[in-house]
Order: sequence, then C-alpha cells, then structure tokens
Amino acid sequence: MSNFKRNLKWYVLGTLFLAAVLVWLAVLAYQPSGFLEVNFFDVGQGDAIFIEAPSGNQVLIDGGPSRTVLAKLGRLMPFWDRTIDLLILTHPHYDHLAGLIEVLKRYKIGMVLMPNESIKTAAFKEFLRTIEEKNIPVKYAKAGMIIHFGKGSGAAFYVLSPKTAAELEFDEHSEGFGGKGMSLNESSIVGKLIYGKAKFLLTGDAGVETEQKLLAPGHNLTAGVLKVGHHGSRYSTSEDFLKAVSPVYAVISVGAGNRYGHPVPEILERLQNFGAKILRTDLNGDIVIKTDGKNYLVK
Repeated sequence: MSNFKRNLKWYVLGTLFLAAVLVWLAVLAYQPSGFLEVNFFDVGQGDAIFIEAPSGNQVLIDGGPSRTVLAKLGRLMPFWDRTIDLLILTHPHYDHLAGLIEVLKRYKIGMVLMPNESIKTAAFKEFLRTIEEKNIPVKYAKAGMIIHFGKGSGAAFYVLSPKTAAELEFDEHSEGFGGKGMSLNESSIVGKLIYGKAKFLLTGDAGVETEQKLLAPGHNLTAGVLKVGHHGSRYSTSEDFLKAVSPVYAVISVGAGNRYGHPVPEILERLQNFGAKILRTDLNGDIVIKTDGKNYLVK
C-alpha cells in the first residue's frame, strides 16, 4: 500500500472518529432545561406552536399554511432529533393543517391529537392518509382529557373543548359550516397548558360561540398567556371571555398584510383596555415565552 493510500485511510478514520465524538458531545450537552418553552412561530396567516416541556418532550400544535414550519423546527431542534412526541391539529382548516402534512412525512410522531371530524378537502385526506401509512396512533380530543408532557415534568395540557366528538361534513369549497350548522372554527381544540403556576390558554380558531360555553360554571379560564382566537378576528375574544382569562400577554398569530384585516382594531383596543401586552407574529416574528412555573420570560 502506498504512503498516499495509507495516509488517506487514517485521515478518513480520524475524520469519522472526530465526527462521532462531536455528535456525542452535542447529545450529552443537550439536557432538559427545567423550563417550559412555548414558541409561537411566524408562519404567515396561520398557527403553529412548538412546545418543549421541562422533561424535554416536544409538542407541535398546528403547522401553518405551508412548509415554513419545517425551517422553524430545523433551526430550533437539535440536528439529530427527528422525533416529536405529540402533534395536535386544533381543526382542519388549511392555515392550521397544511404544514403538519410535511411534518408527518419527515418526523417520527409519537401520537396525533385531533377533533373527530370528517371533512372532504384534499389536504385533510392527505393528512389522514399519511397518518395511516406511518401507523401513527390517533386520539380524538374531548373536554376533560389531560395529557401529561413527560413523566414527572409537571407540565400538562388540559382539553377544555370540544365537549363532544362532532361528526361534521365539509367539502372542498366549504366556508366552514356543516350539516349541523356548526362552524369548523367552533370545533377547535381549546386547551390549557399548565406548568406550576404558569398557564397558557390556547384557543385555535375558536370563536364567541365556544367562548360562551367555556364561561359556564366549572371552568377556570385564568391564564397568564392567551393565544388570541382566530388571528384576532371580530368573531372571537369577547369582553366576558377576556375578563375571565385576564391575560398578562396576548399572542396573535397573523400574517403581515393579510386580506382579512386581522387583527381587527376593535380586538386590539379591547386587549389594550384589559391591560394585556400584545405580541404579534406579523410584527415581532417568532415569539418565545419561557417559564419556570412561576414567572414568564418573553424572548
């Protein structure tokens, strides 16, 4: 064997060894922080929320209207990590659903939580087909369900709505109303994320109809962080609901210059009147809120 070949062999082996060492050092350096971190991604006119529990468990709620969520996850998650423990689809409107299809194809998903609905859009059919092909377990959300984010982490997601598993019929051109006269937005999964004394109320696209049901006795809606329903449209965030939640921070996931005029001025004024600090993805970009279970840190 020539000196060149011998040297090349050792060079390749040395490079591989060094690469392996660097990977293991990165893995060992990546340890759960003891904080709950909630990332509200700027995905344009849509929703995508990535949660990392104190245990290190990861949850993705909605995926926005495009592949943008993949780039967001790629920058946030370690390069060796291709697993998401829980994926939640709040409701199958395109601006919440589309990005999740790409996530399903590229990541190993532990479980999917979604409303029990039957809709006839091409995107939702592909979503279901991908779940079936990859044999991913599915649970249908119902009020009263509690999902703990990792053993001993102390963080949990409490499903507040929908109360029943509605079966709705929609077609490709549906505006969101089915045979039962129920808006698809009102079937959104609404949940309260709790870690210690820190609380996040995540509302999907739920509107006033759902808010009124949640105001019934038996619900404690108070939360330090409110994900404002339906991108700040006039059909959500009623005064009574806002009074019950009493948020310190109000997060609005919305696209810059969107054709719907979201968030509408009356909702912004209402939030300001209640003293909530407004955070908007169209103005602030990705919004990160960390908590130790007592205090909130906004990045």
